[in-house]
Amino acid sequence: MKIRMIGVLSLVGVAMSVAPVWAGAVGIQPNVSRDQSTVAIVQLEAQRSQVARAMQVPPENKGPALIQHMDQYSQLSDLIDRLQKGEPVAPHEIDTALQPTLR
Repeated sequence: MKIRMIGVLSLVGVAMSVAPVWAGAVGIQPNVSRDQSTVAIVQLEAQRSQVARAMQVPPENKGPALIQHMDQYSQLSDLIDRLQKGEPVAPHEIDTALQPTLR
């Protein structure tokens, strides 16, 4: 009787530990579709060119402002590259990149 009970409990334990694997991803946002990707690339490239122009304006091309613009330019370029390669990109990443920076 004890051996049977231990076997049943072991089986239940294994089933409970494997159940989350079968559940799939929960709470993860879907990737951007191909049409959304095309639109996002155009918007991100426009934002990137704005940032590039801002880096050349005299008050913005020195010190912390320049570093902030360079960081934003790099992030935009990375997102554009990922979208063009077809890699998964969450919509909130695009939304965050397109928001204006605050000072």
